[in-house]
Amino acid sequence: MKIAYVLAHGWRFAGWSISDVIERYHFSKHIASAMARLGHEVTLLLIHESVRKETVLQTEPFRIELMPVTFTIPVVRFGGDLSLPLIRKIRNLRDDVLHIHGCFYEALPWLVRAARIPVVLQWHGGQMMPFHRAAFRAAYRKTRRIIIPFYAVRGLFRGMVPNSETFEVVALPLRPEVQGAIPKSHYRREVRRLLYVGRIPRPARNLWDRRLDIFLRILGRIGATRFSLDVAGDGPGRSLCEKIAHEEGIEDAVSFHGYLSLDEILALYKNSDLTVVPFSLLDLTGTWVAQIQESLGVGTPVVAFSPDNTYSEHDVGWRISADPGAGTVQLRKILSRPDAIEAKGRNGPFLVHSQCDEQTVSRQLESVYRATERERGRTVA
Repeated sequence: MKIAYVLAHGWRFAGWSISDVIERYHFSKHIASAMARLGHEVTLLLIHESVRKETVLQTEPFRIELMPVTFTIPVVRFGGDLSLPLIRKIRNLRDDVLHIHGCFYEALPWLVRAARIPVVLQWHGGQMMPFHRAAFRAAYRKTRRIIIPFYAVRGLFRGMVPNSETFEVVALPLRPEVQGAIPKSHYRREVRRLLYVGRIPRPARNLWDRRLDIFLRILGRIGATRFSLDVAGDGPGRSLCEKIAHEEGIEDAVSFHGYLSLDEILALYKNSDLTVVPFSLLDLTGTWVAQIQESLGVGTPVVAFSPDNTYSEHDVGWRISADPGAGTVQLRKILSRPDAIEAKGRNGPFLVHSQCDEQTVSRQLESVYRATERERGRTVA
């Protein structure tokens, strides 16, 4: 089967250069690689602000092509990138299926409209804005399948995707290095070591992207003697977060390490008591967000923000309020329960290994593509 993948956002939000895109891990490359290992002919189409013409980055084990960004909507921090060369490329594709990563990018209607082959979308975060409801309706109607990591995401498409059979629940694949990692066996009775892994973007106006700045405000209220926080990652928001740590008087308790290798990060996961994922999660299932899966893979539970400033417990962690006052009270409660942290941590490895195994996920995706292929055959007939 010939499969074309599209990741239609630029990289200014993350501050990634072309070499970063090539060298660093990204789920789009992982999925493409997994499907190539099943014997499919795979192409991954990307865009980047710094290229001026279509560029082939690699041809094996799957093909990666990089397209220039033609126009960027100034007020849209993430996903407002339009590439006319990408649209032309999609129009000329003769693959069996087009898999587009992301459901709410402003360019989505043009991408789907250009496709002459079956389209599959995959949700990777975000929510539908009011103007999307009018602009995206035709695109969703044309789409054969929408892949989501857990059922709660269906609510974001209420009124736009009436057929529940359009949705397929498929986890993100677990990185092979994490799949083979040995979970920790010892849990500290005095909980105090926290970990953040990932991009450090400039703070947005909502909770749909990482808000390390808010979590630092919460930690400032807890007090520097009550915890330590390792920050593994970089991005345009790092200097602001370093400034906030200083303002809150917790700079001695927070260590900014910059970008680290996966081996270094796995050691941090294993030596931490709790991994923080400070953005809004509709549910905490362990089937979405690489940092959640990696942390659970070695037995460290996670804490994230809830979309409605509520507190909830889950099998593998917690969701807390992003309000600094309420969030501080809730985080203190979590840190005072080492037995619960251990129990939720021990739930993690089996969950991610059973549901997020690369082979399992790639076979599920293959099944989705085969179904769209059969539907296309019936339509032609």
